[in-house]
Amino acid sequence: MNASAIYSGALALLALAGTSSAQIGNSYCAANSNSTGGPSVISATGSTDVALNDVTLACSALPLNAFGYFVTSQTQAFIPGPGGSSGNLCIGGNIGRYAGNIVSSGATGSVSLTVNVAALPAPTGNYAALPGDTVNFQFWHRDAVGGSVTSNFSPGLEITFDSAGPTFSQDVWPLLSQPNINAPECIICHGSFGGLNLGSTPASAYAALVNVASSSFNCQGSIYVVPGDFQNSLLYDKLASPTPSCGSQMPFGGTFSGDVNVIRDWIAAGANF
Repeated sequence: MNASAIYSGALALLALAGTSSAQIGNSYCAANSNSTGGPSVISATGSTDVALNDVTLACSALPLNAFGYFVTSQTQAFIPGPGGSSGNLCIGGNIGRYAGNIVSSGATGSVSLTVNVAALPAPTGNYAALPGDTVNFQFWHRDAVGGSVTSNFSPGLEITFDSAGPTFSQDVWPLLSQPNINAPECIICHGSFGGLNLGSTPASAYAALVNVASSSFNCQGSIYVVPGDFQNSLLYDKLASPTPSCGSQMPFGGTFSGDVNVIRDWIAAGANF
């Protein structure tokens, strides 16, 4: 396989990957060509919302079977040929290394890594990305040119994090107020009985759910929505689990017609109105 075919194939794989999950981040800092004849390509998919902790890095158009690892920093730089490398280092300052996650580009010339944004590496220890932080990533890899062993770098990739997440009024309320499968709307049943009165407006429903304990016999004391903690939120438990921690799965006798992942992400992002 020639260099052009490798590069084109890698770009095709990258485009295909982007159709299944949102692309995030912006590439910066030019990369030098590696032994494929072209520069590598770095990208990321997932979400910039720190509460969702959903970031996967990818690098393609790499030499086949090349070993390397991702590096990261909150500082951008441009250092040509560090340590005799054939590439450019595009980050500076306190550089963290995913040296414990050495990966091989294998037969596809591509690698990926799921990043824990709550534990980003740095020389002094891991740290959590906060809303407003811009974190830069790059991939370093081994290479060989003209029989000589060398190394190279991908371009840099900057990701600016936020904490927007779904909101109750725009994303969750419509799910609670729409008819369910073989069951009425949640606000119909929980406007008249069941120990929970959601009322008839987004504001009344929000006030009845967030940081409010259930008064029903089976679930007494359980909090309907614990901001930032969907696993201990009764609302999510009752909608998502076939065997909730108390009582029956909701809606009773039917199937929730909304996407429970929206409710999960809303709670995880802080349960904003």
